[in-house]
Order: sequence, then C-alpha cells, then structure tokens
Amino acid sequence: MTWPDGTVFRITRSSEETDGAYLEMEWDLPAHGWAPGTHVHRGLTEEYEVLDGSLDVQIAGECKTLQQGESAVVSRGALHTFRGGSAPARVRNVHRPALDFEPYIRLLNATFNERRLGDGRGLRALLYTVLVLRRYPESSQAPNALLQGALPLLAAVARALRMRPADT
Repeated sequence: MTWPDGTVFRITRSSEETDGAYLEMEWDLPAHGWAPGTHVHRGLTEEYEVLDGSLDVQIAGECKTLQQGESAVVSRGALHTFRGGSAPARVRNVHRPALDFEPYIRLLNATFNERRLGDGRGLRALLYTVLVLRRYPESSQAPNALLQGALPLLAAVARALRMRPADT
C-alpha cells in the first residue's frame, strides 16, 4: 500500500496467515512524512522496530526517537502516533491481535488515494476517515471521548454529503 506522501506499507504476515494472532507490516517512511493523528487501539497492542533510519514516536504523552535496532510497544488503550525521522526509515510494525486492522488499513489507504486526501488534514479527510473508522470499530479509535462520541454525527454529515470510502 502506497500512501500519498510515498510511504509504503507492506504486509509481511497477514492476519489470515497468523490466524488472527497478529498482523505484521514493514513500512518504508520518507523523512518527516505524513503521520497519523493521535489515536488509540483499545483491543490490541502495537509494536515498532526500527530496521533502518529513525522513527519519532509519541506514546502516552512521552515523545522519543527510536534509532535502528530500537523498538517500542504501545499498550492497549495508550494514546499514540508516529512519524518518520530526519532521514528515510524502514520499520517493522505489528498489531497484536490482528482484529480488523488489516481490512481497516487497506480501506483507509485506498480511500486516501482514490479520494486524494493528501496528508489527511482538514475536514474532508476527517469525514472520510470517520466513515472508515465506523466500518472497522475494533481497529482504531479517536484520541478522546468527546471526539469518539462525535463520530456518529460526523459520519451522518459525511453520508449526507454523499461521501463514501473507496471501492474495494
């Protein structure tokens, strides 16, 4: 999966291959590329291992830069995000258990590309992201209760505007 900024996610072990135990990906990240907004995975842990370069992570309010050979684990329910460092990076990423993260990330990627959502900022990108989040509620959630509670209303606005995620 290639994102609008050139970030590439390769699935190296699918949820099907692991019977849902985990989903493993390798990411090729451009320097200072796109980063997802802070988010939460209530039902899974997420792991990062830097294979080349560096990765900036924010986990539960703590920011740090992981260098080649270093790793970090995001526990269930921890607010987090990541971004490529000052040079291109390659990162192994694992979601454990897989839950519905694989179809979620595939649909989100297809929607970002098909709907030309660029770096994901702005109301239009938010509304499309909400539609994908509502389809796959186990995979990712908003960073706080207020925004999480607003998702049904935001999804209704998106549907009223005839917005739909990508066709997959």
